[in-house]
Amino acid sequence: MENNIICFKETRKKFEEYLLALGYSKGTVEWYQGYLSRLEKFMSAFGETMYSTGTGASFLKKQWDAGQRTRSMKNTRLAIRRLDDFVKGKHCFAASKDHFIPDCFSKDFNAYIENLRLVGRRESTIKRMYYDCLKILEDFHAAHVYSLSEIKPQDIYRVFSKSANKINLGGTLRSFLRYLFQSGILINDLSVIVPSVRHRQPIPSVYTKTETRQLLSCIDTGKNPGRRDYVIILFALKLGIRSGDIVNLKISNLDFESDVIEFNQSKTAAPQQLAFLPELKDAIKLYLIQGRPETNCPNLFITHRAPFRPLSVSAVTMLITRHMKNSGIIAGSRKRGGHALRMTLASELISEKTPYEAVRKILGHEDAKSMKHYVKFDIEMLRSCAIEIPPLSGLLSEYINKQEGGKKR
Repeated sequence: MENNIICFKETRKKFEEYLLALGYSKGTVEWYQGYLSRLEKFMSAFGETMYSTGTGASFLKKQWDAGQRTRSMKNTRLAIRRLDDFVKGKHCFAASKDHFIPDCFSKDFNAYIENLRLVGRRESTIKRMYYDCLKILEDFHAAHVYSLSEIKPQDIYRVFSKSANKINLGGTLRSFLRYLFQSGILINDLSVIVPSVRHRQPIPSVYTKTETRQLLSCIDTGKNPGRRDYVIILFALKLGIRSGDIVNLKISNLDFESDVIEFNQSKTAAPQQLAFLPELKDAIKLYLIQGRPETNCPNLFITHRAPFRPLSVSAVTMLITRHMKNSGIIAGSRKRGGHALRMTLASELISEKTPYEAVRKILGHEDAKSMKHYVKFDIEMLRSCAIEIPPLSGLLSEYINKQEGGKKR
Protein backbone atom coordinates (compact mmCIF):
# COMPACT_ATOMS: atom_id res chain seq x y z
CA MET A 1 0.00 0.00 0.00
CA GLU A 2 1.44 3.35 -1.06
CA ASN A 3 -0.03 5.77 1.46
CA ASN A 4 0.63 5.65 5.20
CA ILE A 5 -2.58 7.59 6.02
CA ILE A 6 -5.83 5.97 4.87
CA CYS A 7 -9.34 5.41 6.14
CA PHE A 8 -9.14 2.97 9.03
CA LYS A 9 -12.27 1.04 8.11
CA GLU A 10 -10.82 0.42 4.67
CA THR A 11 -7.43 -0.45 6.16
CA ARG A 12 -8.98 -2.90 8.56
CA LYS A 13 -11.03 -4.65 5.88
CA LYS A 14 -8.07 -5.03 3.50
CA PHE A 15 -5.78 -6.15 6.32
CA GLU A 16 -8.18 -8.90 7.39
CA GLU A 17 -8.56 -10.03 3.77
CA TYR A 18 -4.80 -10.07 3.43
CA LEU A 19 -4.40 -12.30 6.48
CA LEU A 20 -6.93 -14.77 5.10
CA ALA A 21 -5.15 -14.74 1.71
CA LEU A 22 -1.88 -15.63 3.46
CA GLY A 23 -3.51 -18.73 4.92
CA TYR A 24 -4.29 -17.58 8.46
CA SER A 25 -7.18 -19.42 10.05
CA LYS A 26 -10.47 -17.65 10.78
CA GLY A 27 -9.75 -18.03 14.49
CA THR A 28 -6.44 -16.18 14.15
CA VAL A 29 -8.06 -13.40 12.10
CA GLU A 30 -10.74 -13.06 14.78
CA TRP A 31 -7.91 -12.72 17.34
CA TYR A 32 -6.57 -9.77 15.36
CA GLN A 33 -10.06 -8.34 15.02
CA GLY A 34 -10.30 -8.03 18.80
CA TYR A 35 -7.24 -5.77 18.94
CA LEU A 36 -8.33 -3.83 15.86
CA SER A 37 -11.69 -3.14 17.53
CA ARG A 38 -9.91 -1.71 20.57
CA LEU A 39 -7.79 0.45 18.26
CA GLU A 40 -10.92 1.66 16.44
CA LYS A 41 -12.56 2.55 19.77
CA PHE A 42 -9.43 4.51 20.75
CA MET A 43 -9.54 6.43 17.44
CA SER A 44 -13.26 7.18 17.80
CA ALA A 45 -12.66 8.73 21.22
CA PHE A 46 -10.40 11.29 19.54
CA GLY A 47 -12.57 11.72 16.45
CA GLU A 48 -10.00 10.10 14.15
CA THR A 49 -11.06 8.19 11.06
CA MET A 50 -7.73 8.07 9.21
CA TYR A 51 -5.08 5.61 10.36
CA SER A 52 -1.33 6.19 10.32
CA THR A 53 1.62 4.47 11.98
CA GLY A 54 1.70 7.42 14.40
CA THR A 55 -1.86 6.55 15.46
CA GLY A 56 -0.72 3.03 16.28
CA ALA A 57 2.18 4.39 18.34
CA SER A 58 -0.18 6.65 20.33
CA PHE A 59 -2.49 3.71 20.99
CA LEU A 60 0.41 1.61 22.28
CA LYS A 61 1.61 4.44 24.51
CA LYS A 62 -1.82 4.75 26.09
CA GLN A 63 -1.90 1.02 26.79
CA TRP A 64 1.61 1.21 28.26
CA ASP A 65 0.81 4.20 30.49
CA ALA A 66 -2.39 2.50 31.66
CA GLY A 67 -0.28 -0.35 33.04
CA GLN A 68 -1.56 -3.05 30.70
CA ARG A 69 -0.43 -6.53 31.74
CA THR A 70 2.75 -7.85 30.14
CA ARG A 71 1.17 -10.61 28.06
CA SER A 72 -1.67 -8.38 26.85
CA MET A 73 0.81 -5.62 25.99
CA LYS A 74 2.91 -8.09 24.04
CA ASN A 75 -0.09 -9.18 21.98
CA THR A 76 -1.21 -5.59 21.38
CA ARG A 77 2.24 -4.63 20.08
CA LEU A 78 2.24 -7.67 17.80
CA ALA A 79 -1.12 -6.73 16.28
CA ILE A 80 -0.12 -3.07 15.74
CA ARG A 81 3.28 -4.03 14.33
CA ARG A 82 1.74 -6.33 11.77
CA LEU A 83 -0.89 -3.72 10.85
CA ASP A 84 1.88 -1.13 10.37
CA ASP A 85 3.88 -3.56 8.25
CA PHE A 86 0.83 -4.04 6.05
CA VAL A 87 0.25 -0.28 5.76
CA LYS A 88 3.91 0.28 4.80
CA GLY A 89 3.94 -2.64 2.37
CA LYS A 90 6.34 -4.73 4.47
CA HIS A 91 4.93 -8.22 4.42
CA CYS A 92 7.74 -10.01 6.31
CA PHE A 93 6.55 -9.77 9.87
CA ALA A 94 9.11 -9.66 12.66
CA ALA A 95 8.86 -11.88 15.72
CA SER A 96 7.10 -10.40 18.72
CA LYS A 97 9.32 -9.00 21.50
CA ASP A 98 8.56 -8.39 25.15
CA HIS A 99 10.07 -4.92 25.47
CA PHE A 100 8.91 -1.44 24.52
CA ILE A 101 11.02 1.73 24.34
CA PRO A 102 9.79 4.69 26.43
CA ASP A 103 9.10 7.78 24.27
CA CYS A 104 11.48 10.00 26.25
CA PHE A 105 14.44 7.87 25.10
CA SER A 106 13.39 7.10 21.52
CA LYS A 107 15.32 9.90 19.74
CA ASP A 108 18.69 9.15 21.37
CA PHE A 109 18.10 5.41 21.16
CA ASN A 110 17.42 5.51 17.40
CA ALA A 111 20.49 7.71 16.89
CA TYR A 112 22.60 5.17 18.79
CA ILE A 113 21.34 2.27 16.64
CA GLU A 114 22.09 4.26 13.48
CA ASN A 115 25.59 4.98 14.82
CA LEU A 116 26.20 1.25 15.22
CA ARG A 117 25.52 0.84 11.50
CA LEU A 118 27.79 3.76 10.62
CA VAL A 119 30.74 2.24 12.50
CA GLY A 120 30.26 -1.04 10.63
CA ARG A 121 28.62 -3.37 13.16
CA ARG A 122 27.04 -6.52 11.68
CA GLU A 123 23.25 -6.54 11.53
CA SER A 124 23.11 -9.63 13.76
CA THR A 125 25.16 -7.78 16.40
CA ILE A 126 23.02 -4.65 16.05
CA LYS A 127 19.88 -6.72 16.53
CA ARG A 128 21.21 -8.24 19.77
CA MET A 129 22.36 -4.86 21.09
CA TYR A 130 19.02 -3.35 20.07
CA TYR A 131 17.06 -5.66 22.36
CA ASP A 132 19.66 -5.50 25.14
CA CYS A 133 19.39 -1.71 25.07
CA LEU A 134 15.59 -1.86 25.24
CA LYS A 135 15.87 -3.80 28.51
CA ILE A 136 18.35 -1.24 29.83
CA LEU A 137 16.12 1.71 28.96
CA GLU A 138 13.05 0.03 30.46
CA ASP A 139 14.96 -0.40 33.74
CA PHE A 140 16.07 3.25 33.69
CA HIS A 141 12.48 4.36 33.08
CA ALA A 142 11.16 2.12 35.87
CA ALA A 143 13.65 3.82 38.23
CA HIS A 144 12.15 7.24 37.29
CA VAL A 145 14.99 8.26 35.00
CA TYR A 146 13.30 10.26 32.24
CA SER A 147 16.35 11.88 30.64
CA LEU A 148 19.53 10.05 29.66
CA SER A 149 21.57 13.00 30.93
CA GLU A 150 20.28 12.16 34.44
CA ILE A 151 21.79 8.64 34.58
CA LYS A 152 23.66 8.03 37.85
CA PRO A 153 26.18 5.30 38.78
CA GLN A 154 23.59 3.64 41.03
CA ASP A 155 21.23 3.33 38.04
CA ILE A 156 23.95 1.55 36.08
CA TYR A 157 24.74 -0.79 38.96
CA ARG A 158 21.08 -1.68 39.41
CA VAL A 159 20.62 -2.54 35.71
CA PHE A 160 23.82 -4.58 35.61
CA SER A 161 23.15 -6.50 38.84
CA LYS A 162 19.64 -7.52 37.68
CA SER A 163 20.84 -9.01 34.39
CA ALA A 164 21.09 -12.78 34.03
CA ASN A 165 23.43 -12.34 31.04
CA LYS A 166 25.99 -9.89 32.36
CA ILE A 167 28.55 -10.54 29.61
CA ASN A 168 26.36 -9.43 26.69
CA LEU A 169 24.36 -6.78 28.53
CA GLY A 170 27.52 -5.33 30.08
CA GLY A 171 29.06 -4.90 26.64
CA THR A 172 25.95 -3.18 25.28
CA LEU A 173 25.70 -0.96 28.36
CA ARG A 174 29.32 0.16 27.97
CA SER A 175 28.80 0.84 24.27
CA PHE A 176 25.63 2.85 24.88
CA LEU A 177 27.10 4.94 27.74
CA ARG A 178 30.22 5.63 25.68
CA TYR A 179 28.02 6.86 22.82
CA LEU A 180 26.07 9.14 25.19
CA PHE A 181 29.35 10.65 26.44
CA GLN A 182 30.77 11.17 22.94
CA SER A 183 27.48 12.75 21.86
CA GLY A 184 27.57 15.24 24.74
CA ILE A 185 24.46 13.83 26.42
CA LEU A 186 26.46 12.67 29.45
CA ILE A 187 29.06 14.95 31.04
CA ASN A 188 31.17 12.03 32.27
CA ASP A 189 32.07 8.74 30.59
CA LEU A 190 30.11 6.34 32.79
CA SER A 191 31.06 3.37 30.63
CA VAL A 192 34.24 2.95 32.70
CA ILE A 193 32.26 1.98 35.81
CA VAL A 194 30.40 -0.93 34.18
CA PRO A 195 31.94 -4.10 35.68
CA SER A 196 33.78 -6.50 33.38
CA VAL A 197 32.87 -10.17 33.45
CA ARG A 198 35.38 -12.76 32.28
CA HIS A 199 34.22 -15.22 29.68
CA ARG A 200 34.18 -18.71 31.09
CA GLN A 201 35.90 -21.18 28.78
CA PRO A 202 33.91 -24.40 29.19
CA ILE A 203 34.77 -27.70 27.57
CA PRO A 204 32.75 -27.83 24.31
CA SER A 205 29.60 -29.93 24.37
CA VAL A 206 29.84 -32.99 22.12
CA TYR A 207 27.72 -36.09 21.53
CA THR A 208 28.72 -39.67 20.75
CA LYS A 209 28.07 -41.37 17.43
CA THR A 210 25.46 -43.53 19.14
CA GLU A 211 23.65 -40.41 20.36
CA THR A 212 23.76 -38.68 16.97
CA ARG A 213 22.35 -41.81 15.28
CA GLN A 214 19.66 -41.83 17.95
CA LEU A 215 18.91 -38.16 17.21
CA LEU A 216 18.56 -38.66 13.45
CA SER A 217 16.48 -41.81 13.77
CA CYS A 218 13.85 -40.12 15.96
CA ILE A 219 12.92 -37.51 13.33
CA ASP A 220 9.70 -38.32 11.49
CA THR A 221 10.68 -37.72 7.84
CA GLY A 222 7.25 -38.91 6.77
CA LYS A 223 5.94 -35.42 7.57
CA ASN A 224 6.91 -32.09 6.01
CA PRO A 225 8.38 -30.45 9.17
CA GLY A 226 10.39 -33.60 9.81
CA ARG A 227 11.90 -33.57 6.32
CA ARG A 228 13.00 -29.96 6.86
CA ASP A 229 14.37 -30.57 10.36
CA TYR A 230 16.29 -33.66 9.21
CA VAL A 231 18.16 -31.61 6.59
CA ILE A 232 18.89 -28.80 9.06
CA ILE A 233 20.40 -31.21 11.57
CA LEU A 234 22.46 -32.91 8.85
CA PHE A 235 23.86 -29.52 7.80
CA ALA A 236 25.03 -28.83 11.36
CA LEU A 237 26.14 -32.38 12.18
CA LYS A 238 27.78 -33.51 8.93
CA LEU A 239 29.05 -30.21 7.49
CA GLY A 240 29.42 -28.10 10.64
CA ILE A 241 27.53 -25.13 9.19
CA ARG A 242 26.65 -22.45 11.73
CA SER A 243 22.97 -21.92 12.55
CA GLY A 244 23.17 -18.34 11.26
CA ASP A 245 24.38 -19.61 7.88
CA ILE A 246 21.80 -22.40 7.80
CA VAL A 247 18.90 -19.96 8.09
CA ASN A 248 20.46 -17.67 5.46
CA LEU A 249 21.00 -20.42 2.88
CA LYS A 250 19.22 -19.83 -0.41
CA ILE A 251 18.11 -22.50 -2.87
CA SER A 252 20.48 -20.84 -5.33
CA ASN A 253 23.41 -21.79 -3.04
CA LEU A 254 22.86 -25.47 -3.92
CA ASP A 255 24.61 -26.79 -7.03
CA PHE A 256 23.33 -30.30 -7.66
CA GLU A 257 25.37 -30.70 -10.85
CA SER A 258 28.69 -30.04 -9.12
CA ASP A 259 27.48 -31.48 -5.79
CA VAL A 260 28.63 -28.44 -3.80
CA ILE A 261 27.12 -25.85 -1.49
CA GLU A 262 28.52 -22.32 -1.88
CA PHE A 263 27.70 -19.36 0.36
CA ASN A 264 29.27 -16.42 2.18
CA GLN A 265 29.51 -16.94 5.92
CA SER A 266 27.54 -14.38 7.91
CA LYS A 267 30.07 -14.31 10.76
CA THR A 268 33.23 -13.76 8.71
CA ALA A 269 31.81 -12.71 5.29
CA ALA A 270 34.28 -15.22 3.81
CA PRO A 271 33.14 -17.55 1.00
CA GLN A 272 32.65 -21.20 1.91
CA GLN A 273 32.34 -24.22 -0.36
CA LEU A 274 31.36 -27.64 0.97
CA ALA A 275 30.74 -30.91 -0.85
CA PHE A 276 27.38 -32.68 -0.77
CA LEU A 277 27.31 -35.94 1.11
CA PRO A 278 25.09 -38.62 -0.51
CA GLU A 279 22.85 -38.81 2.57
CA LEU A 280 22.49 -35.03 2.67
CA LYS A 281 21.83 -34.70 -1.06
CA ASP A 282 18.99 -37.24 -0.96
CA ALA A 283 17.46 -35.57 2.11
CA ILE A 284 17.55 -32.12 0.46
CA LYS A 285 15.86 -33.40 -2.70
CA LEU A 286 13.13 -35.07 -0.65
CA TYR A 287 12.56 -31.85 1.30
CA LEU A 288 12.43 -29.68 -1.84
CA ILE A 289 10.07 -32.03 -3.68
CA GLN A 290 7.73 -33.08 -0.86
CA GLY A 291 8.44 -31.04 2.28
CA ARG A 292 8.86 -27.39 1.35
CA PRO A 293 5.70 -25.23 0.94
CA GLU A 294 5.14 -23.51 -2.41
CA THR A 295 6.38 -19.95 -2.00
CA ASN A 296 8.54 -17.31 -3.70
CA CYS A 297 10.76 -16.99 -0.63
CA PRO A 298 14.35 -17.62 -1.79
CA ASN A 299 15.53 -19.11 1.52
CA LEU A 300 15.94 -22.86 1.66
CA PHE A 301 14.41 -23.29 5.10
CA ILE A 302 11.08 -21.60 5.82
CA THR A 303 8.20 -21.91 8.25
CA HIS A 304 5.41 -24.40 7.53
CA ARG A 305 2.63 -22.02 8.51
CA ALA A 306 1.55 -18.85 6.74
CA PRO A 307 2.96 -16.34 6.27
CA PHE A 308 5.86 -18.40 4.91
CA ARG A 309 9.11 -16.75 5.95
CA PRO A 310 12.73 -17.77 6.69
CA LEU A 311 13.46 -19.56 9.94
CA SER A 312 15.32 -17.71 12.67
CA VAL A 313 18.41 -18.93 14.52
CA SER A 314 16.35 -19.36 17.69
CA ALA A 315 13.87 -21.53 15.77
CA VAL A 316 16.73 -23.80 14.64
CA THR A 317 17.99 -24.08 18.22
CA MET A 318 14.52 -24.93 19.49
CA LEU A 319 13.87 -27.61 16.88
CA ILE A 320 17.24 -29.30 17.56
CA THR A 321 16.55 -29.19 21.30
CA ARG A 322 13.07 -30.63 20.78
CA HIS A 323 14.33 -33.56 18.71
CA MET A 324 17.07 -34.25 21.26
CA LYS A 325 14.49 -34.51 24.02
CA ASN A 326 12.21 -36.69 21.90
CA SER A 327 15.10 -39.02 21.06
CA GLY A 328 15.70 -39.77 24.73
CA ILE A 329 19.25 -38.39 24.74
CA ILE A 330 20.29 -37.41 28.26
CA ALA A 331 22.20 -34.18 27.66
CA GLY A 332 22.95 -33.44 31.31
CA SER A 333 25.04 -30.27 31.53
CA ARG A 334 25.85 -30.37 27.82
CA LYS A 335 24.48 -27.67 25.57
CA ARG A 336 21.94 -28.41 22.88
CA GLY A 337 21.63 -26.67 19.54
CA GLY A 338 23.57 -26.14 16.36
CA HIS A 339 26.87 -25.22 18.02
CA ALA A 340 26.96 -28.48 19.95
CA LEU A 341 26.49 -30.38 16.68
CA ARG A 342 29.32 -28.37 15.09
CA MET A 343 31.58 -29.28 17.98
CA THR A 344 30.52 -32.91 17.69
CA LEU A 345 31.73 -32.88 14.07
CA ALA A 346 35.01 -31.29 15.16
CA SER A 347 35.45 -33.97 17.83
CA GLU A 348 34.87 -36.77 15.30
CA LEU A 349 37.32 -35.25 12.81
CA ILE A 350 40.02 -34.87 15.46
CA SER A 351 39.50 -38.44 16.68
CA GLU A 352 40.02 -39.60 13.08
CA LYS A 353 43.40 -37.75 13.04
CA THR A 354 42.22 -35.08 10.60
CA PRO A 355 44.81 -32.26 10.58
CA TYR A 356 43.82 -29.20 12.59
CA GLU A 357 44.18 -26.98 9.53
CA ALA A 358 41.67 -29.12 7.61
CA VAL A 359 39.24 -28.97 10.54
CA ARG A 360 39.59 -25.19 10.61
CA LYS A 361 38.68 -24.91 6.93
CA ILE A 362 35.75 -27.33 7.19
CA LEU A 363 34.24 -25.34 10.06
CA GLY A 364 34.89 -22.04 8.30
CA HIS A 365 37.25 -20.40 10.81
CA GLU A 366 39.37 -17.59 9.37
CA ASP A 367 41.71 -17.10 12.32
CA ALA A 368 44.50 -19.70 12.53
CA LYS A 369 44.53 -19.21 16.33
CA SER A 370 41.15 -20.93 16.47
CA MET A 371 42.98 -24.25 16.02
CA LYS A 372 43.99 -24.19 19.69
CA HIS A 373 40.29 -24.66 20.49
CA TYR A 374 40.38 -28.11 18.88
CA VAL A 375 43.13 -29.34 21.20
CA LYS A 376 40.42 -29.82 23.84
CA PHE A 377 38.98 -32.61 21.70
CA ASP A 378 42.24 -34.51 21.25
CA ILE A 379 42.20 -36.46 24.50
CA GLU A 380 44.89 -38.95 23.44
CA MET A 381 47.27 -36.16 22.48
CA LEU A 382 46.62 -34.43 25.81
CA ARG A 383 47.38 -37.68 27.67
CA SER A 384 50.81 -37.79 26.03
CA CYS A 385 51.51 -34.32 27.45
CA ALA A 386 50.57 -35.27 31.00
CA ILE A 387 53.29 -35.04 33.67
CA GLU A 388 53.74 -37.89 36.10
CA ILE A 389 52.70 -37.15 39.66
CA PRO A 390 55.88 -36.79 41.75
CA PRO A 391 56.23 -38.93 44.91
CA LEU A 392 55.07 -37.35 48.14
CA SER A 393 57.70 -35.68 50.30
CA GLY A 394 58.11 -33.35 53.25
CA LEU A 395 55.29 -32.50 55.63
CA LEU A 396 52.60 -33.75 53.25
CA SER A 397 54.27 -37.19 53.11
CA GLU A 398 54.53 -37.32 56.91
CA TYR A 399 50.88 -36.36 57.26
CA ILE A 400 49.66 -38.99 54.77
CA ASN A 401 51.81 -41.72 56.35
CA LYS A 402 50.53 -40.80 59.78
CA GLN A 403 46.91 -41.00 58.57
CA GLU A 404 47.51 -44.35 56.90
CA GLY A 405 49.20 -45.65 60.04
CA GLY A 406 46.26 -44.61 62.16
CA LYS A 407 43.83 -46.48 59.89
CA LYS A 408 45.86 -49.72 60.17
CA ARG A 409 45.70 -49.63 63.96
